[in-house]
Amino acid sequence: MKSRKAKDLKKTLLKKGFEINPKQQHHESYYLIVDGKKTHIHTYFSHNLSDYGTSLMGKMKKQLKFVESSLAEKFFDCPLSKEEYIAMLKENKEI
Repeated sequence: MKSRKAKDLKKTLLKKGFEINPKQQHHESYYLIVDGKKTHIHTYFSHNLSDYGTSLMGKMKKQLKFVESSLAEKFFDCPLSKEEYIAMLKENKEI
């Protein structure tokens, strides 16, 4: 997966149904909300990193339950909608 700016990743997550868990102090936690309920799908951001390289993007891909890197890329590039992402998670029995 290609490197990305943390601020762009956060913006995309918020657009696609994630919310910040404000109780974390060392990291920012983002949880997926579906039908008003918090799911187990989540990812973390370090406060001091502004760029996420290929290694961290790979970890985020796994945390967000993507099987294929191409789908994760589409998610962050925005062709994959929130509804399509949730449908994928349901199809893979993640939610």
